[in-house]
Amino acid sequence: MARGAVSKHQKLQRAAFRWALGQGFGVAAMDVPLSSLGGRLDVVACRFEPVRRARGVNVLKSASVMVVECKADRDDFLRDARSEEELRKTLGNLQRRRSEWDASLRKEFPTLREGATLFPEFDVYRFQEVAGREYGELVGEIGRLSDQLYARSKFSKLQRWPGANLHYVAALEGVARPEELPQGWGLLEWHSGEMEVAVKAFWQDAPDANRWLVSMKTAACATEALAGKLREEEDLFGV
Repeated sequence: MARGAVSKHQKLQRAAFRWALGQGFGVAAMDVPLSSLGGRLDVVACRFEPVRRARGVNVLKSASVMVVECKADRDDFLRDARSEEELRKTLGNLQRRRSEWDASLRKEFPTLREGATLFPEFDVYRFQEVAGREYGELVGEIGRLSDQLYARSKFSKLQRWPGANLHYVAALEGVARPEELPQGWGLLEWHSGEMEVAVKAFWQDAPDANRWLVSMKTAACATEALAGKLREEEDLFGV
């Protein structure tokens, strides 16, 4: 990757990092290594729920986890997407159809909101209960095409090994199109140094064990980054 592209990527990471903290995710780190994926995650942020008392026992739930992958240019995005023009077009049409359907169902059946998450903006709606077979087939086809589009890519690995509840691509404007995103992923666009939500991510369930692992890796990476910063200051000031 060229020097300029690296600089853009780092700026995207920092902007995504700041954005995640602003969303209430209190633990975050960049370049988090994860052996389960065979690589590093650009930005990972975790939001922990308060300890709850149940039957006289303190219960600590696993954190809500968000992953942000940064794409500095279109070639970088497509390299992970490994997309084909016709497949992207078909997938985009299906996703737009589902979004319109979801919006209509959300207004018509507000009681379908599960309310299972701590944060209402990420609640899941049980649309398939009322939408029937056709809706289920649409969702299934989107999943099948999405798997084809991102087979063997980094995006696909994150979907096959679910370790996060929210997934975002962070990119400059025009680098990634909404219809090209993996199923359930959101899009953050960088405008004048600030991140703006172009496409909202869908909440996805992930096993507790996976989220605990990602949370611990993120906390360790954040600690290491702070320790490195302190060492640099000590060298600079001769402490």
